[in-house]
Amino acid sequence: MDDNTLDDRLDELVARYSDALEAGQPVNRRRYLEEVPAEVRPGLERCLRMIEAGSARTPSAARPLVPGLQLDHYELVSELGRGGMAVVWLARDPSLQRSVALKILRPGLALEERNAARFRREALVIAQLVHPHVVQVFGAGETHGYHYIAMELVEGPSLATILEALPTDRPRTPEDLARAAGMPQIAQEARSYEEAMAGLLAPVVEALISAHELGLVHRDIKPSNILFHRDGRAVLADFGLAKGGEDPALSLTGDPLGTPYYMSPEQAYIAGATEVDHRTDIYSLGVTLFEALTGKRPFQGDSFLEVIEAIRTITPPSVRSLCPTISRNASAVVARAMDRDPERRYPSASELYADLVALSTDQPTMALRKAGNPLRQLWLQMRLMSSGQPYEYVSPHKFLGLPLVHVISGPRRRGAPLRRAKGWIAAGDVAYGALFASGLFACGGVACGLSAFGVFTFSAVGLGLFVCAAVGMGFATFSGISIGALACGGVALGYVAIGGFARGIYVAGGNAEGRYRFDTDPPDPEAERFFGETVPSWFDWLG
Repeated sequence: MDDNTLDDRLDELVARYSDALEAGQPVNRRRYLEEVPAEVRPGLERCLRMIEAGSARTPSAARPLVPGLQLDHYELVSELGRGGMAVVWLARDPSLQRSVALKILRPGLALEERNAARFRREALVIAQLVHPHVVQVFGAGETHGYHYIAMELVEGPSLATILEALPTDRPRTPEDLARAAGMPQIAQEARSYEEAMAGLLAPVVEALISAHELGLVHRDIKPSNILFHRDGRAVLADFGLAKGGEDPALSLTGDPLGTPYYMSPEQAYIAGATEVDHRTDIYSLGVTLFEALTGKRPFQGDSFLEVIEAIRTITPPSVRSLCPTISRNASAVVARAMDRDPERRYPSASELYADLVALSTDQPTMALRKAGNPLRQLWLQMRLMSSGQPYEYVSPHKFLGLPLVHVISGPRRRGAPLRRAKGWIAAGDVAYGALFASGLFACGGVACGLSAFGVFTFSAVGLGLFVCAAVGMGFATFSGISIGALACGGVALGYVAIGGFARGIYVAGGNAEGRYRFDTDPPDPEAERFFGETVPSWFDWLG
């Protein structure tokens, strides 16, 4: 774990511990210490003990954060929210007669000078970005033991709030987006939902262009950091993780540890083996657009580490596989922005911005032209499937509620659950295919796997109508151990049994017992007739 990620982890643990104590919840200090490397536990334990003693939660020079408290010339009104390192308050600036958002460093964290220094640097980062689509900074300071940043107050919703308000049981419309955002003009200006969403996000990419030109990488693009004024103007907020050049990363909220869904693959390599540059913001914006279009995040998991592992190892599904009404144009934009290889992503935010503008006006995008025709896209999918890396593909087209193709391939993380594929053609750890299934366990018309069930079954252990397996049971079985109406194998049990050890009505083999035996000398007449006429006719029918 590199220093930046470790700092973020320590911030998040301190915030959790402080919040638990404030809420009167029981805490086990040892469990918190076990979540970090041994070499930093003594320092973390000192901090936690200080919080317990009250010195970290309320330093001697500090007063409680309550409405009416004056921090320099800002008067606190009400708390707006809190994160791992900071609490955000609505405040009034009487001198200019305006409301501001006051971001205040948690006092316990201010005891460590490096935390205070990192906090102050956020104000410096944002101050470099004079842009209409970046939240403005009005000032920063320290008073009464509190470090604060005074920022532009954005009274409208965040993109996260808007997405939560959209319907999930039907295709979305511009009218749905207009209602969720409180922006009636959206319904008048856009002809489709994807055009409207592209129009909303394009200004955010403009802000990224400005940041990247200054050498700054935001590193925490996600719906909750995209805010909208009541007039519809979008602004990009929370540059707490922003990084420029060789500067250390800044962590102000700890949120990335709690919501890692928007991280790029290179960010997910927390050991620091992979370089992170401006293209990580392009990837995260692609994830945001993916969620905005489909209503789902591309990666899921029951824990932070499971989500990180999925981002590191799994190729994300296409948006059309989850929502077939999405155009190929929009799907191509998301796919290029979210390419696992930074070299194949948009090389700059400017090119992503151009494609979002094209998408918002229903014009062909560069991403669509680069993706090529369906045959080329199929070839690319086949290359990904055979790359040896974890990969999942779900075709956008369905029939009777099932996707035509669902493929999950590549290595599975140790301890992870079996991956299930369902479709007319399915391949995965567990596969259910109406026509064809392949997997450790497969069930389908034609089933291939370690254990399989199907009309035609090829497996180690098989059950079906026609079975070829090490151990098989079915109408016609060809197996090491075979049970069926027609059983052929080393050990064969059936109405007709042919094998080294055969038991049945009509039998043939080295060790055969049955009513009519073909292995006698001379053969049983009924067995000779049956094996000479009836059995060949069965195989003729099968052929």
